[in-house]
Amino acid sequence: MKRIRQFIEYLFLLFFYCLLSLLPVATGSKITGYMCMFVLMTLSRKRKKRLKGQLCKYMNLTERESHECAKLIYYHFGQNMAELAMIKTMLKKKKFSCPKLPNQDSKGNIYVAAHFSNWEVTGIPSYQSGQKTACVYRHINNPFIDRFVLKRRSKIFTGGCYEKFNVTAMDLTKLINNNINVALVCDERRFNGIKIDFLGHKAYCNTVPALLARRTGAKIYTIRANRERNSNYTFVIDKIDMGKNKDKDNTILNVTTKINNIYTNWILSNPSEWWLWGHEKWKQKNEE
Repeated sequence: MKRIRQFIEYLFLLFFYCLLSLLPVATGSKITGYMCMFVLMTLSRKRKKRLKGQLCKYMNLTERESHECAKLIYYHFGQNMAELAMIKTMLKKKKFSCPKLPNQDSKGNIYVAAHFSNWEVTGIPSYQSGQKTACVYRHINNPFIDRFVLKRRSKIFTGGCYEKFNVTAMDLTKLINNNINVALVCDERRFNGIKIDFLGHKAYCNTVPALLARRTGAKIYTIRANRERNSNYTFVIDKIDMGKNKDKDNTILNVTTKINNIYTNWILSNPSEWWLWGHEKWKQKNEE
């Protein structure tokens, strides 16, 4: 019964995608954005309340401000889904302002993104430069929809797409040593790692980029996609200074702190609705 329901959900997605594909990307993006905003603000009251509570607590927004911000967060999430579905058309018809990608120097680089703006398109600079980049992603529970999404991610992440619960640090090390970049999205909620300040409150933060860099000697860069008008994007790439500290624990702490400070600056220097707040970053395991 579950499989049948999942297949029906997939057929609905496929039908909606076929309709979207008849439209310009920017138009389809806006339509999906408004639909997502309406559905999640209307039907998912518990999720909406949780999201608004975080905005009030961590961004000091009023109830009214958090309500308006939540609407925009869901709107942008809907846009991201549409643009990923139409990524092939975007690559053909859209213009992207990409900085020159750092050289790989016989090793792949580590690119660290966040669930900010449209994180799904952060592989485009690598794609356009001809460098192979592998991404680590979290699977979607519906296997039919997961394959649909994976096929589209693979268009730009030509180094391969690896499910986060199946890939190991050794697998990622091999990719880097084989001159393939690795792209990681590292701002999700965790129950392990290092506990550091994130927007002024303690939260567990992902140490994988620092561990990989220390193990392989690879360079770490943060990458951010800035949404422009009509589903165009510009990209910002910044290098993370690893420092010269030989102590493993201090190096990992310093690098992880620098990455999360950059995330914090992104959120504070841009409208807060660009970050996907639904991850409950600060939630502790005993609160489950």
